[in-house]
Amino acid sequence: MTKLNAPDYSLYLVTSRELLPPGVDFYDSLRASLKGGVTLVQIREKHADNGELLEIAEKSLKICDEFNVPMLINDNLAVALALPERVGLHIGQEDFPVAKARALLGPKRLLGISVHTVEQAAAARTSGANYAGVGAVYGTLSKANVTEDKVLGPRRTAHVIEALQGFPSVLIGGINQRTAARALFGAAGPEHAPAGIAVISAIVARQDAQEAARELKSMVNAFLSARSSAQKPIASAFGLGASRSQLKVESLVSRSGEFLRALREGSPPLIQTLTSHVSSTLSANVTLALSASPIMSHQDAEADDLGNVTGAVVLNIGTIGEEARRGMRAVGSAANRGGKPVVLDPVGVGASAFRRQAVNEIMDHTQITLLKGNAAELGAIAGLTEVQSRGVDSGSGTLRDARGLVLSLARRERCLVLLTGKTDYLSDGEVVITCSNGHALLGAITGSGCALGVAVATGLAAACLASQGSEVKGAGSSIVKAQPDDLLAGALFGILSMTIASELAAARPEVRGPGTFIAALLDELSLMTPETFAQRAKVALE
Repeated sequence: MTKLNAPDYSLYLVTSRELLPPGVDFYDSLRASLKGGVTLVQIREKHADNGELLEIAEKSLKICDEFNVPMLINDNLAVALALPERVGLHIGQEDFPVAKARALLGPKRLLGISVHTVEQAAAARTSGANYAGVGAVYGTLSKANVTEDKVLGPRRTAHVIEALQGFPSVLIGGINQRTAARALFGAAGPEHAPAGIAVISAIVARQDAQEAARELKSMVNAFLSARSSAQKPIASAFGLGASRSQLKVESLVSRSGEFLRALREGSPPLIQTLTSHVSSTLSANVTLALSASPIMSHQDAEADDLGNVTGAVVLNIGTIGEEARRGMRAVGSAANRGGKPVVLDPVGVGASAFRRQAVNEIMDHTQITLLKGNAAELGAIAGLTEVQSRGVDSGSGTLRDARGLVLSLARRERCLVLLTGKTDYLSDGEVVITCSNGHALLGAITGSGCALGVAVATGLAAACLASQGSEVKGAGSSIVKAQPDDLLAGALFGILSMTIASELAAARPEVRGPGTFIAALLDELSLMTPETFAQRAKVALE
């Protein structure tokens, strides 16, 4: 790779005149976007001939020079060579060969290459290019030929970023104010991360290009700041990458108790739950028993409004239809933008292709804070075949290596992972916590697993409340506004609440089976205290 003064790739604007709002001048929009924080500009005008493109580029270069921002030409080597040496070129895989382009451009010009696969990423590192544009992360308005099979999603994009091995990269394809935070965090790995985002319509199509650029620059800066504060490699989902050797389960249990006390004494956080109609009532009552406030809304139309006031979100695919699917996509995205935790319960995900597709869609559009499931469900997401799912009511099954599963999934999906069963396993990708509390009657009632997801979400909401007013540090601080260890403690809060309450409820003399158990369970949840956590928790650090 040719050595140049490193450009700032954080907010890379690609122009497209046909996307401008009516009455908006191209050059006025460009100047406004630069005022808003754009750090690199690519002139991409597909319908302009060479003469017109050269004129546009010359006028644009004067504006870019005012802000000392580098400029590139898309694809057109002849136009790039007709401009001063400070103007670079970006080419695609089907365009002019990179090595020949570099030979003609000389060593001083910035040269970028589009990559879509791990193999292309590996080749880009030694191609003569200076950076790679990676995508399409999502579907895009600017390229009609980007079909669904060509869309990577953040999770597949992460493999391409890893293959680049630190080679500078920007994410492109459907990146906007709704998707930027998820795309950046999801595409980053333990060792390597994107240097920025490339956008088109998210700025060009806006009347207020300066504000649009400012919004995006703020999101990228938050991600880069959180990333730079980390001690690499980042093994834990939301941590700083530091050693967790000092972590003590006693302190996590104690912190969980503090969250319970704060919930009892403070204003109840709103827990938005998109769940099975079969389990809605129990989930809502569990939320109330833990001193939080439930709202069971599936409507995508109110996702943005609720995203401003919710404390946490639960996405449960127990009985998922198209309305719920749209709602989950909108609600999850709104929660990410607001820094609120998201719990995903992929009920029966291995039972059908429809459920697998729904879960993949959710996980590509929403950065999950905690993934909860039994052995069959998490095994299906991990691609294991040793445990098969029969449906939404299937048992947990068994795994040869439960600890390894939660560790690997947490690292891969960049989230906390909770494997439920006779022993519960909780991991952030670096540590594994086990909990052996619980009573068999939990498995005898419908919706207990769904209710556990709500209890965990309540604990994660409490973790965010505890962090208000303090500086949140960690690789995930651009996604969830809570301290990393507090997120672990919040998840443990939910596990202990449900499992200890089940033990106490089953021991009540009036409990004679599943029916009486439900009422007793809700009673014990409402009576739970931090002291009960401390006295009864059967928790270990693996």
